[in-house]
Amino acid sequence: MKRRLLAVIISCMVLATTACGGTSSADSAATLEGATNSFMAKDAVGFEETAAESYDMDTNTTTDAGGEEVDLSEYDTSRKLVYNSNIRLETKKFDDDLARVKALVTENGGYLENNSTYGNAEYGSRSASMIARIPADKYQAFMSSVGDVGSVTSKSESVDDITSSYVDVQARLKSLNTKLARLQELEANAENVTELLEIEDRINDVQYQIESYTAQKKAYDDQIDYSTVSIDIEEVATYSEVKADSAWNRFAEAFEGSFAGFITFLQNLVIGLIYILPYIIIILVVVVIIIRIHKKRKNKKEKQNKEVQTK
Repeated sequence: MKRRLLAVIISCMVLATTACGGTSSADSAATLEGATNSFMAKDAVGFEETAAESYDMDTNTTTDAGGEEVDLSEYDTSRKLVYNSNIRLETKKFDDDLARVKALVTENGGYLENNSTYGNAEYGSRSASMIARIPADKYQAFMSSVGDVGSVTSKSESVDDITSSYVDVQARLKSLNTKLARLQELEANAENVTELLEIEDRINDVQYQIESYTAQKKAYDDQIDYSTVSIDIEEVATYSEVKADSAWNRFAEAFEGSFAGFITFLQNLVIGLIYILPYIIIILVVVVIIIRIHKKRKNKKEKQNKEVQTK
């Protein structure tokens, strides 16, 4: 009887210990879940606020989604301008001017991102197309110098202000790095394998986002530091006349374009007729044969009617 009572007491003690251990593990997991979820929820709100910010260059501050003013002195908030331009040149000295443009790119600390040459020197109809990347502080000097090569037939420039996007990426990177540090702290204090694996998954996700935004920031830096200039060079025997952009010239160009379009239409019409000419001839032959057969039958019928009337 005593042995049975002792066995029951031992069994109860084992069950109580197991239950406490399970509760402790569950509480630990719940604590981890609550801590990480709370931190991530806070960060997610921070992300939304950053995306919805209203940036003020004069005061170097931003207003988040909650209407609170945030100091951005720790970020690089200087104007981030991206310069892009296209320039078309005509030249009578193709080889010399092509070499000159390449030399100007090098002299201004730039490089050629793309360079292609087309045509045949024998017929004097060569052309070149290149994309030059020029340091932003040398951009204006380069554009002025390249404009002296050959004859400029067209030129266009654009400037994009990406300051807001740049500051946004910086803010996101800071928030993600703060999140990563917190997760690494939780990882160091993980009490079991389940916690460790869950934290590692979240760390991997945050690291992926950091790499993505870092790559985006580098792309922005490249666009800001080096302006993009597209250059087209065409070899000609005589330079085209560059007309002033007046109302009369626009009317004249519209008339020339309309007349040229009409001539092109007539040419295409004649070419189309030539293509279908054999079919037209065949159709005409068939029509002529049908008409002759019809006439023969008609004449024969009239002749028969006359003979009947004569009898």
